Amino acid sequence: MTRINLLPWREARRLQRQRDLIGMLAAAALLGAGIVFGVYTEINNRIEYQQQRNQYLTGEIARLKKAAEELEELKKARTRLVDRLNVIQKLQASRPGMVRTLDGLVRLIPQDIYLTSFKTTGAQVTLNGSAKSDLVISEFMRSIRDSKLFGEPVLQVIETKTINNVQARVFELIIPLKLDRGSAGAEGNT
Repeated sequence: MTRINLLPWREARRLQRQRDLIGMLAAAALLGAGIVFGVYTEINNRIEYQQQRNQYLTGEIARLKKAAEELEELKKARTRLVDRLNVIQKLQASRPGMVRTLDGLVRLIPQDIYLTSFKTTGAQVTLNGSAKSDLVISEFMRSIRDSKLFGEPVLQVIETKTINNVQARVFELIIPLKLDRGSAGAEGNT
């Protein structure tokens, strides 16, 4: 026997298609919302991770800046210490030269010359003193010139003055030193 379907099948199929379409749209909307939520969550996680990295880098940069400042302070302290050591070494090197200079002068000074001041500046010695006569000063200058420690002396000032009712020749004499550079570099006054 033949069956005849009198139900409105087209209408039922349309309703079924609408339900399927609504179901697919709802699934697509849920899937889209899930994707948007997942992307949003992933972006937030990445932003948080990058902010943590930035904070870590900022902290490390601050620590390195502090270390660099400490290093600069240490370099300055080292430079000061090296400068002090250099000065001490120069003074140590000049000590024997000055002793030899004074010893040489003491041995060369005649009995009739009296020194009133002795000054070293760089590689020269300035002597101020008095003598009984010009002849004694000339003899002193010749003995200085013949010495191995000193160069050619230069007489700057010579005057006649009365000291304790005795006439004397007051002079100023500049004598270059023949010492090496390290031992002639210090200054001293006596």
